[in-house]
Parts: sequence; structure tokens; C-alpha cells
Amino acid sequence: MELSFDWKCFQSLFYVKRRLSLTELNPTDPIYLVVDERVIVAAFAEGEDLADWVGATSDEVVAEFPHREVVLYNRDQVDQWMGSAVGLPHFYDQIQYFRSEAKSQAVTRNRFRGIDFGTQKHFLLHAIQSWWQKVFPSTYGVYIQTQGVTNSAALFLVVQRGRVSSFHTPDLSAMIPDRRKHSADIVKYLAGKYLIPVQGLFISVAEWNEWTESGNPWPKIFKALRADRSKLVPFQWGLTAIIGLRSYFGI
Repeated sequence: MELSFDWKCFQSLFYVKRRLSLTELNPTDPIYLVVDERVIVAAFAEGEDLADWVGATSDEVVAEFPHREVVLYNRDQVDQWMGSAVGLPHFYDQIQYFRSEAKSQAVTRNRFRGIDFGTQKHFLLHAIQSWWQKVFPSTYGVYIQTQGVTNSAALFLVVQRGRVSSFHTPDLSAMIPDRRKHSADIVKYLAGKYLIPVQGLFISVAEWNEWTESGNPWPKIFKALRADRSKLVPFQWGLTAIIGLRSYFGI
């Protein structure tokens, strides 16, 4: 029996952790704080260790970093969001709930303004929830296979009405070993097993990580598809054309 959720593989593909060098750290990146009456209970900034600021006040952080945006989340609100998210099916749904509900305040030069919760979505998950709905049927599967020297991965997602309903590493043991080497055979097998259309993505680990870290990966994706470094199986002219348009117009 296969599990509905393979958290380890899902996280390794969609939440790639960047280890920033000192030269890559951006001294203007926002600082995120969870506060209880201005007292900091949690602090985060990309690539930085802010643990020493827990217990201090948000005013002290603003004074120490006058040129950076400091984003505040009220502890009571965060507790409420966490309590409401517990009943959702899985962690990814909980993340989506936080995106839709979370509001915060940004402090710049001691002035406050309300902002939306703005963490960046993974490019593929964003596509599944938005424009892919115009290309694919209401229910379909996405098989992602990344290939590297030591860190290959495979994940099968079931998408229903733009929502990822399950994800796991598929069991291909019933396939003839030679057929497991061919991308088209894998996609055909999964489509027959789950009785839904399946789109396969076969990509190198290095290229997948590069796309994941990019603010606009579509030009790179289109270039890789044209060079046959990455593959859509089955190949779809409509999907490739839309990727090309997004690449050209930056949308």
C-alpha cells in the first residue's frame, strides 16, 4: 500500500534550502518577527541567524537595522492561524491557508503599514494552481523525475481542480525492469494504474534547483525544453507554446 503523502521527497523538490555564502547575503532583505506586545518570540531572515534577538523588542531591531524592512506578525494571530490550520488534510494545505489568511505590519523608519503575507510560491505549484487549470482536465497526475549523480528523486502528484490532493513516490516494481528506463513507459504505466491523464517532467537535479531558485524560471524552462535537456512526456504543443509565451512576455 502506498502512502498518500511523501513529505521528505515533496520538501526536497519544492522547498530547496539555499545555503547562502557571505557574498550572497543581502543586507536589505526583510526581517520577519513574531511578536507578543513588541517582545520578539521568533525571528527570521534569509541566510541569517537571528536567534539572539528572541526576547528583545521589535523597536530594538528597527533601531539596529534602520535601512531594512521589519515585518511583524502578532503572536495571538499566529496562534489562531495555527489552530485553524490543524484540521486541514496535510502540510501543503496548511501553507496555502497561511498564505491566504496571514496579514502583517511592516516597519520602515518607525512607520507602520499593512502588507500581505508574501513568501514566494514554487513555480510549478503556482502553475498548477493557476494557468495549468486552463490546459489540463479537472483531475490529472504530474510525475516529476529529477536525475543527479547522488540525489535523484521521483514524485507523483494527483491534482484535483487546481489543488494538490496527494503526493508520493510511486511504486514501479510491477513494471518490467527495462520499461522503467523509458520515460514514456513510466507515464503510460502511471496513467493506467491511476486511471487519470498524467504529465511527466524529466529534469536534471541541477536544472530543477536552478529553476526553483529563479524569480522567473520560464525562459530557462523553455530553453531547456527546446534543447531537449528536459522533457515533457507526453509532449504537448499547447503547453510548450504557453511556456514559450510566458518566457517571451515575462508573465
